[in-house]
Amino acid sequence: YGLKIHMIVTKTGFPITYSITNPGVHDVKVLETLSEEANLPNILGDKGYISHKIHEKLALKGITISVPPRKNMDKSEKLDHSLLGKQRKTVETVFSSLEKLGCQNFNSRSVKGLESRFESILLAYSVLLSRAQRRFEGTLRYSLGY
Repeated sequence: YGLKIHMIVTKTGFPITYSITNPGVHDVKVLETLSEEANLPNILGDKGYISHKIHEKLALKGITISVPPRKNMDKSEKLDHSLLGKQRKTVETVFSSLEKLGCQNFNSRSVKGLESRFESILLAYSVLLSRAQRRFEGTLRYSLGY
């Protein structure tokens, strides 16, 4: 029941590309398409994007995926990911901001209606964030009122 949003955002919090899927679709299946659309050499993902096969496939295309380790991973597979937490916070803040703007409360009757509404929210968020960052460089607070 429901839908799942996959998104790539910049380090400064701006959405680049997204995909809306059934919640049953595994994150790794969407990763290749989104990473090619984003056209970035380095992408930070969450633990759902751990897959040696897809990492190798994207590496051949010049794309590196950085993912924090799962707790049950071998110590040999764990790298120093102390900086990933701060960067992951940016992504989580973007999703939180989009929730505040109403992206989880769609009553759309069609996929086109849902995408149209979501893209309207992305546009509004991007404009507000751009205005806020002109005033306070690097802020992720799209509204100067909070």
